Amino acid sequence: MKKFILAKALILFIGVLVIGSTISSCTKTVEVIKHDTTTNLVQAVDTSFLMLAPNWDAYSYTNAGGTYQLTPGATTYNSTAEGVKFIGQSYRLGARLQTKNEIRFNGKTIYYKWKVVGGGQYVDIVPQIKYDKTSNDGLPAIQGVDLSFLSLNGTFNGSTQVSENTWYYTRVAPVNGSDNYTVITASGNYDNKGGTLVLSKVIPIYTKAGYIGIRIGDPYGATNAYGILGECKVASN
Repeated sequence: MKKFILAKALILFIGVLVIGSTISSCTKTVEVIKHDTTTNLVQAVDTSFLMLAPNWDAYSYTNAGGTYQLTPGATTYNSTAEGVKFIGQSYRLGARLQTKNEIRFNGKTIYYKWKVVGGGQYVDIVPQIKYDKTSNDGLPAIQGVDLSFLSLNGTFNGSTQVSENTWYYTRVAPVNGSDNYTVITASGNYDNKGGTLVLSKVIPIYTKAGYIGIRIGDPYGATNAYGILGECKVASN
């Protein structure tokens, strides 16, 4: 009789251990799933980028169709009282300024305040999203999306001509329920703040994370050509 009671007690003890182990395992699994779900729900956040050269990367181009990274300096890109200045590197070889890291912008509006100087000669300027930070630029866009194609002292391939050393404001706003974005460039201020319309277009942007950038291209004025990015931000509206 005593042996039967001891055996029964032993079975109950083992059962409790097994049940306890199962509960512990189940709890751990739930925690892992919760952690993974939280990680995957990363959302775009409002961001205003500092207009200081060390907070940005810049690239220029080679005649062979490659790129090379620039170091901040007086002849490459640098901080000014107006913003970050990025300079043409030689005849018809410009420069691209871009964020150091990929920026998520799904559901957000991107704002650029910029100006361009051509030294009296043709240069184009292109706000853009870049997916490969080191790739070349061209028409059509290479590894990225060109948001607008604007130019100074002449036009080329459908570009919209702007004025020298004048502030322009480009707003890139999502179209609800689609992959489209409305890209509006205005003078005087952003179009939603009373600016004068210069250009408006709707383009698709399927990949909503990348390096936010702006470039000057084809500077016939060589190192006399430059752009200045005075403001850049990602905002909810």
